[in-house]
Amino acid sequence: MSVVTNNREFWERFEDEQSDLQNALKTKNYDLINEIVQGLNEEVNAISGCSFFVEDVSEDFEMTFDPGPNKTSQYLAQRLKKMAPDNVKALWRINASLQPLSQKAIEASVQIKDQVYSLVDFYVFYTVDSSSQTIQTKVYCPGYSLIENDEYTKEMSMYLLELAIGQTYYEAYISLVEPLTQPEADNPNFCSLVDFYTKIQDIVEKDHWKEYASPLDIYSIYEPNQDFAHDALRKDMKIIFTTHPLLVEETLGEKNDVLLDLKAKDGDYGYIYYVNPFQGKDNALFRQELSKQLDETMSKLNLGKVIGGAMGKSFSYIDWIIFDLEGFEKAFEQIKKKLDPKVELHFQTFQETMN
Repeated sequence: MSVVTNNREFWERFEDEQSDLQNALKTKNYDLINEIVQGLNEEVNAISGCSFFVEDVSEDFEMTFDPGPNKTSQYLAQRLKKMAPDNVKALWRINASLQPLSQKAIEASVQIKDQVYSLVDFYVFYTVDSSSQTIQTKVYCPGYSLIENDEYTKEMSMYLLELAIGQTYYEAYISLVEPLTQPEADNPNFCSLVDFYTKIQDIVEKDHWKEYASPLDIYSIYEPNQDFAHDALRKDMKIIFTTHPLLVEETLGEKNDVLLDLKAKDGDYGYIYYVNPFQGKDNALFRQELSKQLDETMSKLNLGKVIGGAMGKSFSYIDWIIFDLEGFEKAFEQIKKKLDPKVELHFQTFQETMN
């Protein structure tokens, strides 16, 4: 099995149930909708770690693979969307992450004591940090004063804020979330939680902040504190850039929870490496162009996706999530034959390196 075969099997099942699901959405047959979606959700969760839901609030059919903050699940959701059959893409709007103010958000409610609160009952007091292009938030609800557990209200605030603004904005722009039991009288910057997404849009546009289409467009930069006197593989790295910070942190610390999580879903993390052919800027430009070429080829074949890389004292690295290890390795051998023989490429999974 592989991520590719898992995805194909899911879409075959979806096509079998698509007509019944669409008719149920049109007729508001919620019992049948729940029955079909529950089965699809169980399969999606097993192969990707995502939750799956559909929308019936607009004329368009809409489905969402909701991976939450788990980067492995985000990559898998993105690949599920990419591998959707053309006939499904023609009829459905497919989301690979939680969107702002989805039906899930609209229907969300919280019961505190005897009172039920929806998103319209929550307010956000915020502070903009233009230098880091982030926003610090404090979420107020009248019912919070009745809850003694601060950790619980913080988790509730984080969850509801994510529902309101979507996964991409939450990861890209929110640097702090805290609960409030009383409004901040000295903070003029506040709005209803349901209006906060639009408020962030205005800030991003007005102040020309970097924009992101997906949580997977957000890169983190690391400069490992290592001994650069030696040339060992993955030990010579001077700068790392990644869309999966936890993978970097765990592999540097020789832990494998992230690797095992993907392996359980029939995928692998790995990297292509080669001896640096140039020095300084030329080496960086060469790695960037090579990464782009390889990514286009492997992604088109649904075999893998570049998720980052690194520059080292002796080697350069291109990091991957791999959707079909056997297919990836076969394609890699063919690609190597077409490249400049002066640059010899090698491939390893992270698990092999750790072993």
